[in-house]
Amino acid sequence: MTKHKNYGSIISRNEKKEKGMDNKIILQNGAGAFLENNGRYLLMLRSSTREIAPNLWSCVGGHMEKHELNDPMETCLREIKEETGIDKDNIYDLNMRYIIIRQYRNVIRQNYIYFGKTNTTNLIETNEGALHWIPKDELLNKEYTKTYIEMMKHYIQTPDPKKRTIIGIAGKQNNGLKMQWSIIEDFE
Repeated sequence: MTKHKNYGSIISRNEKKEKGMDNKIILQNGAGAFLENNGRYLLMLRSSTREIAPNLWSCVGGHMEKHELNDPMETCLREIKEETGIDKDNIYDLNMRYIIIRQYRNVIRQNYIYFGKTNTTNLIETNEGALHWIPKDELLNKEYTKTYIEMMKHYIQTPDPKKRTIIGIAGKQNNGLKMQWSIIEDFE
């Protein structure tokens, strides 16, 4: 097994199990973005060599670094720059629209998903996968992870002009995925 990093209470997914710690829950945080340009959204067809979601469509994004744990937008902007070459000066109207939470074995994955716009379509090559500009009416025709399929359906079928953040919690129902959606709002 790979050596792990421990970020306070956040422990990387490659942690060795410690004796008597078989039920330890590991938190994994990530952030990403779906950028739009003239009605087309930037998606990545993930490389077959990726550990998580190989050969599936996704947003541009990745895992949070230690110094980013309280700032998912910093992660998002860094990942956009690394994977696409798009600088933050070419991104606007970037809003956290979804927080997706799911458990996979002893790992709780929490992904902060942003939707925004960019004024450029110039991209760099990346070893993460292949970047494509996809028309909005084709977004639901792509093969995503199960939670991202549900998120994209929610995004397309439940437009929110206020661009509020929605939390999606993945649960199990009838041996399948059941997403529960809730808008996060300040109640005071």
